[in-house]
Amino acid sequence: MTDEAPYSRNTTALSELTGTSISTWSEEWRVECEVRAILAMSKAGRDAFFNGRKDENGKSIDRGAVAIRGVKAAETLKALMEKLQDARSRKA
Repeated sequence: MTDEAPYSRNTTALSELTGTSISTWSEEWRVECEVRAILAMSKAGRDAFFNGRKDENGKSIDRGAVAIRGVKAAETLKALMEKLQDARSRKA
């Protein structure tokens, strides 16, 4: 029996954003996965993600990324979404 872990922390994946191999344990990979998930949402889902949702009376029922993370962080995510869309359209 060995003392080795059944997995490797040196796992890498190919980034769609950069076209390079990156560690799946990195912040860069976490952000790319988040951008992929947001891009997979419907337009209404993305709008709710960024701006939150309100009930029929206009009362906020959950806050969006803009309110939680700030405008700059939301703009960064949107820019990365556009970059990913561009990268995917070039591959097609």
